[in-house]
Amino acid sequence: MDDGLCFNEKLIFKLSDEIDSKEIALSFLAEQLYAKQYVTEGYKKGILEREKIYPTGLFTGGINIAVPHTDCIHVRCDAFAMGVLSKPLTFYAMDDPEREIDVNIIFMLALSQPHGQIAMLQKVLALVKEQEQLKKMINCKDVKTIYDICLKYLIRGDE
Repeated sequence: MDDGLCFNEKLIFKLSDEIDSKEIALSFLAEQLYAKQYVTEGYKKGILEREKIYPTGLFTGGINIAVPHTDCIHVRCDAFAMGVLSKPLTFYAMDDPEREIDVNIIFMLALSQPHGQIAMLQKVLALVKEQEQLKKMINCKDVKTIYDICLKYLIRGDE
């Protein structure tokens, strides 16, 4: 793993149609990080509040993603969780908070150092450029395939 980042198959979730809002999806992912003690109890509230002020949807022209995160004071151990949605959810765009976009994959960051968010965002953007890999992540039935793709782009990086 990269600098102690906690990420494994148990932090990847194929989210069903029953998840019908970004708030439910974000709450679910935050609760998973909290249950594994990677974040504090305040993390979920921090994620939801920050999303209202600084939206995290990223329009790619293909498969859109969201990269929610919050203040590092809520993080016990660097980690990230993923939600791969069975149907897109509406988020507001990071670069245009008035514009709604449909998001297919959520990369929820829990990083203890502010500079870590920039480095991880760069890795996420490298993966986003590989739209075929994102399509594979959405269409596969097992989280092992998603995990393997993430290891290549988000954890190992330039190796």
